[in-house]
Amino acid sequence: MSRTFVDASVLVRLFDDDAPERQAAARALVGATDGSALVVSGPGLAEFHHVVTALLARPLQSIVAGRALAELAELTVVPADASLVLAAADTASEHDLTVRDALAVEAAVVGGCDRMVTESLPVGTVVRGVRIEDPAVGNNS
Repeated sequence: MSRTFVDASVLVRLFDDDAPERQAAARALVGATDGSALVVSGPGLAEFHHVVTALLARPLQSIVAGRALAELAELTVVPADASLVLAAADTASEHDLTVRDALAVEAAVVGGCDRMVTESLPVGTVVRGVRIEDPAVGNNS
């Protein structure tokens, strides 16, 4: 089964009414994919909650964000431990990424994903065997 890692940048779009095209693309991706094929990370869930409650132009109320977080936590969640962070530091150095982006890539690898959807990395690149896609970009090639 093909697995997709969903980065926090795409999770946030599920609730970003100020970017309707990106919101629709994120919702289509999540709605069309079997939940067991979607993978997120613990740090990604924390980032999601912070962004939707503090950084969106129209932030979510805490109770709404908490419910959304609880639903997202039902997906496969890769926790961040020391080995994941150390691997991310190596990947960041090797591929000229931020540690934050490399942490998402490493979580995708640990989660058995062959693709990662994100707005943070160039579409079409492959890092550590994981193909980078953006659900709002048509062809993703």
